[in-house]
Amino acid sequence: MVAFEWETPTKIIFGEGCLDRLGTETARWGKKVLLVYGQESIKKLGIYNTVLKQLQSASCTVVEHPGVKPNPILSHTEEGIRKALESGVEVILAVGGGSVIDEAKGIAIGACHSEPLWDFYSRKLSVRTTLPLVAVQTLPATSSELNQVSVLTNDRTGEKFSVRSNALFPKVTFLDPSFTVHIPLKQTAYAITDILAHLMEGYFTQVRDYPVQDGLVEGMSRALMQAMDTLLKDPQNIDARSDVMWAGAWAWNGLLKAGVEGASIPNHMLEHPLSGIYDVTHGAGLSIIIPAWLKYKKQEITHRILKFGESILGLKDLQAEEPAKAADRVIQSLLDWYQKIGTPTTFQEAGIKTVDIEKLTTQALELCRLWGVSGYTAEDIRQIYRLAAGS
Repeated sequence: MVAFEWETPTKIIFGEGCLDRLGTETARWGKKVLLVYGQESIKKLGIYNTVLKQLQSASCTVVEHPGVKPNPILSHTEEGIRKALESGVEVILAVGGGSVIDEAKGIAIGACHSEPLWDFYSRKLSVRTTLPLVAVQTLPATSSELNQVSVLTNDRTGEKFSVRSNALFPKVTFLDPSFTVHIPLKQTAYAITDILAHLMEGYFTQVRDYPVQDGLVEGMSRALMQAMDTLLKDPQNIDARSDVMWAGAWAWNGLLKAGVEGASIPNHMLEHPLSGIYDVTHGAGLSIIIPAWLKYKKQEITHRILKFGESILGLKDLQAEEPAKAADRVIQSLLDWYQKIGTPTTFQEAGIKTVDIEKLTTQALELCRLWGVSGYTAEDIRQIYRLAAGS
């Protein structure tokens, strides 16, 4: 393994009923709270009332910032920054999925810096400090509740970029799997596809086998796919929901790529322009991009594709086949699974009738530069998008 540094300072409080500690844990970081959330789901499920009662019991003053979109946007984040500054907010409480937590992280940055927020996402500036953040995860997918990354879409340019800083780790994260039992199966499928993509990225791009990390990825991937199969039959199964919530927290917090040489994130580099420009759900975009990327890179990563097929998908006799055909069988099996759980595998299935491949390619190339993803020319990227279009 190569040398690495890994840090996760976030305190996790997991389990049904864990929000009975929310007030005291939040008040440790400040009594004036900016409550960030999405649409109406937390109110319909009763989470909103529980949160307010907890904050009131801890003598906290609450300023609300609702309306976060599934792909959080810069302008709404800037509105949250304005509220935080005008109200003298001391701590930010994000109640929702990864999008809500990502926007809350953006507000935490902007409330402590005078420079334009987008300068941090376009990597022109580095984060120096932030307001403290407490997170209540209600839609596991992105690991935002246990990592130092935030993703925003600039709704003025269509760019979807990220910022990374250890100052962005939540101070405390609450994970109550009972909050997720009412998530529709389609959204559950998108979330699990997102989590799996986080596991796949390093697994397919690393330069050699790593027994410890491979074992972690393979075990977590199998558990996720088994949980999805269970939820298709029993959507409120609390054990399956718990597995998804815990895997979602760990998949993208750096542990599974620690010490792994070559691990990269080309599929996220390719998907971010898709969801940024066409407002596709991130997990849905990934189930379109990943099979196309695997087809394009097949000859370079045949060994890892076959390992994925054997160790995660449970396919038999792959070694007895001609390698290229065996790899095709693995990719088709993954496509079949995506289709079984209801996620799109082409632009057309996602409702995108006309795709501007040049615009996607331009933004993907910029992400190559910002994220340090090497080995991709403009023509490579165009070809992958063409495969995603089914051509």
